[in-house]
Amino acid sequence: MKRAFVRALPWLGLFVAALAVRSLGFGRVFVDAEVRFPFGVDELYHMRRIWFTVVNFPATLDFDRYMNFPEGAPPIWSPFFDWTIAALARALVGAGDQHAVEVVAAWVPPVLGALAVMMVMAPVRVAYSTGAGWLTGWLLLTPPAHVLLSELGQVDHHVAVGLFAAVLVTAALWMTGPGVRPRVAVATGVVAAAAILLWAGALLQVLVVQAFLTVQLLATREAGVARARASSLVWMHVAAAVVLAPYGLGRSWAQFGAFSPEVHSNFQPLWFGAGAAALAATRWLWATPSFGGDRPRRVATALAVALPGVGAAWWLLPGLGASLESASGWFADDAFLGRIQELKPLLFAGDRFAPALAHDRFSYLFWATPVLLAALAWQAVRARRADRLLLAVFSAVFLVAALFQQRFVDVAAASYAWALGPALAEGLAWARRRGAPRWGIGVAALGVAIAALLPAAFRYGSDLEASLRGAAGSAHPIARRQRLVRQAAEWMKRETPETLGYLDASLEPGYGVLTSWDSGHLVRYYAERPVVQDNFGPWGGRAGFEAARRYFEAHDEAEALAIAERLGIRYVVALPKGSGQLKPSLASMTRRLLVLREPGGALAFNGEGLGRHRLVHLADDVDPERPGEPPRRVAVYEIVAGARVVGTAPAGETIRFELRLRLPDRGAVFYSASARADASGRYALRLPYPSEAGYTLRMGSARRSLPVAEADVREGRTLEGPRFGP
Repeated sequence: MKRAFVRALPWLGLFVAALAVRSLGFGRVFVDAEVRFPFGVDELYHMRRIWFTVVNFPATLDFDRYMNFPEGAPPIWSPFFDWTIAALARALVGAGDQHAVEVVAAWVPPVLGALAVMMVMAPVRVAYSTGAGWLTGWLLLTPPAHVLLSELGQVDHHVAVGLFAAVLVTAALWMTGPGVRPRVAVATGVVAAAAILLWAGALLQVLVVQAFLTVQLLATREAGVARARASSLVWMHVAAAVVLAPYGLGRSWAQFGAFSPEVHSNFQPLWFGAGAAALAATRWLWATPSFGGDRPRRVATALAVALPGVGAAWWLLPGLGASLESASGWFADDAFLGRIQELKPLLFAGDRFAPALAHDRFSYLFWATPVLLAALAWQAVRARRADRLLLAVFSAVFLVAALFQQRFVDVAAASYAWALGPALAEGLAWARRRGAPRWGIGVAALGVAIAALLPAAFRYGSDLEASLRGAAGSAHPIARRQRLVRQAAEWMKRETPETLGYLDASLEPGYGVLTSWDSGHLVRYYAERPVVQDNFGPWGGRAGFEAARRYFEAHDEAEALAIAERLGIRYVVALPKGSGQLKPSLASMTRRLLVLREPGGALAFNGEGLGRHRLVHLADDVDPERPGEPPRRVAVYEIVAGARVVGTAPAGETIRFELRLRLPDRGAVFYSASARADASGRYALRLPYPSEAGYTLRMGSARRSLPVAEADVREGRTLEGPRFGP
């Protein structure tokens, strides 16, 4: 028992160290008896589904009426990550305390991240040595590329994706041997399917493994070994198809179709099923000398089986071509996609070369990875070590992918460690063989450690300082904006009519909310109100996404209202960015909704207030480091019928309506609007605010008063306005 404990100490030490690094921000996450999620973005939709399953266990939220309102939409993420956390939370804290569930969920990412640090050692231990494996694990301990995706509160499936990538590569290494047992191949197929069930995008990881093993199969010289490898690949593909079939076969999406690799559909089980059939046919043909006698014949036979199959699928499966073309949009150069941080390149800010992010996410050693991977690959080829070559190829693919889009840093972080760990271990062994002095090796090791740890040390030091001081948040503009949106959302939850169906998917909510796409998850979670668009962008429902853009870009309130009424919108959470999809134009609704620049300012655009949008809440703050700048502001508007005022005045005269308003907990603001008398001497307009004291109406030096009741505004009553003139 004592020996077992001693052997376990290094593993325990690495796990605890990894968990500690990923928990340094505890003071920013657990604040005032609440959980503040680090980014407040994707974590909040995961939390929505987790809480839904905790309350309705074991049900999952497969169709959400609170996204893409009023149509609703199925979430594009698979439910398995959220369901697992929900099951854990329900077992630990029950279904009666949402805060307790949030606490449990917040601790899952650092635990998974620490497990990933340990798991990343496995393929290196298999392909190289135990020492190289340990070095690899310690190298993944601190890179922010991995830590930020696994830190406390970062409830997102990407931390699990990185963990499954390490499991997949480890399983695949055993497939590279000459005589693979069926159960090893089946296990590899199950792991591949599990990774895809966790996240449909994990198919990219599986494709790299499939491509490598297929190339190795075709490059095999010995006929018997080639047939054995073909058999193992058949078993792998059959296992993956069987696991994926219940969740994919027969599933079709209104937006993506029935054969899209972007979501779980018929594509995944058919991909593996077709692969199994093609490999089985090839293996059967290879049993005869005419088709499998030598390598050129085997390659020709494989191509003769595969190419017609691909062509037949392309022509016979409806929508396959369109789905694959749509999936290629993952890598498209798109104006909207360029606004999403995780889709931006790693080394460029616009057209400008900006390497600082690579240093921050990985370390200064990032620049050594191409050379080290090339050296490891060359060494693997010379030694005919397919397992080592697979590790190098997989690492290279995802480090390159991260250069194009930051969304791949979860797997690229493991790839970074797989490049450095074996290379440094091999370099150390070479130096020892060459008789290098110990002091020289020590100096080199110290330099490597400084280059690896220096960029991260400042980040983690500030995280720890903030936690020890009890700092509640960040002064970063994005964090400040998100706090304002959360305040507005929490106000809506308290002060606006409750909607049906937040935790009962069978009920339809009565109204929806419009806000920017990147605030949707936040508004829905904290307000518990349905939103038209959210952080899923067009993938969460293109109809709502495009309608939100048209509303915020409308240059006329009537045009915007037509969109809002068709959607069933009652509230608008207005931010300076409007829909968030495009830079707002000068005359857009975005500008009209946020013309109030300071307390006491005029609530009007070029002197004209909105007639059916009523400001009901403002959340703002001032940057403590820039007190002279205007405060950041989020406004909540209610769409009302508006009291219709009809009166008489000399033809062509303009009547000004003015009102001094008071919002709760803030100073007065001023609303103004105007109406012009027509040729018959009649003027008309709508007013969104009630006032017992009455609006002040002016025409030249003439002055009148008009009281407006709340019922007048809500019911759209017509009021007789004051008469001006003779």
